[in-house]
Amino acid sequence: MEINSLVNRLSHLCIKNPHILNVHPFLGQCIPHPFTSMANDVLSAGRDIIQKIRDNITYIMTSEWRVDMFFHLKVQLQVPGDAGLLLEKPSQWSTTYEMLQSAWDTKEVFSCLDTLIPEYREADAPTMEDWNRVEIICNHLKSLVDATNSLASSPPCPAATLLLNAMCVRMQIAQFADSGDQFVRSFIDPMQGKMEEYWKQCGVALAIAVVMDPRYKMKLVEFSFPKIFGDESSSVYVKMVDDGVHELFAEYLSLSPPPPSTSNYGCSQGGSVSEHGLADFDVFIMDTTTTSQQRFKSELDRYLDEWLEDRSSDFDVVEWWNRDSVRVRYPTLSKMALDILSIPVSTA
Repeated sequence: MEINSLVNRLSHLCIKNPHILNVHPFLGQCIPHPFTSMANDVLSAGRDIIQKIRDNITYIMTSEWRVDMFFHLKVQLQVPGDAGLLLEKPSQWSTTYEMLQSAWDTKEVFSCLDTLIPEYREADAPTMEDWNRVEIICNHLKSLVDATNSLASSPPCPAATLLLNAMCVRMQIAQFADSGDQFVRSFIDPMQGKMEEYWKQCGVALAIAVVMDPRYKMKLVEFSFPKIFGDESSSVYVKMVDDGVHELFAEYLSLSPPPPSTSNYGCSQGGSVSEHGLADFDVFIMDTTTTSQQRFKSELDRYLDEWLEDRSSDFDVVEWWNRDSVRVRYPTLSKMALDILSIPVSTA
């Protein structure tokens, strides 16, 4: 199926039931932007302390002797790790995180540097309160950096990876949602608003793509949604995903060609029952199946009920759905899965 055809089908479902799913993530329009925008909220709130850290690093790096003293003191203080002196690259906010994290990892060196460089006492060195804010900034930026990096990966990240990263961002926000710290509130409130809009626009549709990954199916949705939406609200959103998958599958099933006819008028020599004699049986099946959804769900629910595939690093979800054995077992569902998986979840 061509992408335009799939988009039209999804749009049709949105019109029928706007709560089921939104077509935007399948077009790759909305996924990457919230993370960068939320990172800018954090960076804007911390611009003064970020500038102070930047100035201190620049002061040290403009003198080879001061750089030598910095690393000499790092060895003396037995500061672990490879962290050193880093300056960010213009217009790359992820490198601002790297600069701050490196500074945080060596904060003991900055705090004691005036013992080797007396004039450093006169510089605007970071205070303990400054370092506390650097830690807060780094903690919030890390989940955003991880999410953004996964979007920029090649090959494109699977929907499950994006869902897990978004879950981490959401949990980070929820942890500080009731903070009384005005500095934290200055960026948490706008981040929370953007995350709510993100899930409203993309969350359910993204989860449907996750369900098409046989390593996760509905289990990852059931695991992650309570952490994203809270225990009380999560069941509503889980049901949205389940309903969305079933309605989309029903749409595919309604447009799928019927299986090849094997009708045989009259009894064969093998004694098979004639199709003519089973005409009323077909009506009986329709009448005794209580809902249209129950008639359409057997192939999908069989997939959902079976064991999850192993989460090996080299697992190829598209290759799995293309296997002959899978196509035979799930003829309609495999078409639906491959259509959904053929569309990137990001524009990275």
